[in-house]
Amino acid sequence: MKVIDLTLSIYEGMPCFPVSWYPKPVFEHVLTPDNDVTNSHRYASKTLLFCHGGTHLDSPMHFNYFDCKKTIDIVPTSVLVGQTVWVHLPDKKNLDPITGSDLEEATKGCTLKDKRLLITTGYTDKNWGKEDYFQVSPYLTAESAEWMLEKEICMVAIDFQTDKPGDATFPVHNTLLSKEVYILEYITNVEELIKEGFAKEFLMVVGALKLENLEASTARVFGIQL
Repeated sequence: MKVIDLTLSIYEGMPCFPVSWYPKPVFEHVLTPDNDVTNSHRYASKTLLFCHGGTHLDSPMHFNYFDCKKTIDIVPTSVLVGQTVWVHLPDKKNLDPITGSDLEEATKGCTLKDKRLLITTGYTDKNWGKEDYFQVSPYLTAESAEWMLEKEICMVAIDFQTDKPGDATFPVHNTLLSKEVYILEYITNVEELIKEGFAKEFLMVVGALKLENLEASTARVFGIQL
């Protein structure tokens, strides 16, 4: 069995979307060997995390669908764990659209109904931490989102931004989340999948936190080839 961690690390000073309301991670050791009154040489820490920081999963509540009842803590396990069809598009450059035609061509012969669709370009692996990371990402088109609905996938996972940078109408988020198709953003370690010879279909596990009545969660994500 081969297991690849597809998750960005969360750390202080990590890249954050360049808007004023986006909180940065904060880590603090509350208990250390120096202040542990039991002399048990323990560490205990707390952190401020943003639900959309790094690799994370969006639920329909993110865009106010289903009366905010489809929250991140009740994502079905059948969505979080299961067979995943992997599409790798390494020729996509900065600000290139990923279309329904691209996905149709790349998934010929694959059954997608009720599965997860992983779309990678290598963008995050190559560009995470660069100043313009959030401004020049490849992106999904509205037409590609409609294609996904036709194929009846349950989740799309990507290593780039969902919507075109700067498009505040968020057509892809709205199309998918309004139909309860979950969105997993900022996958990494694509080169490891390639290096380890992962097949076009493999098992993916998405460990989203059970944050009651919230819209999204940072997530630990694994690709598994049995």
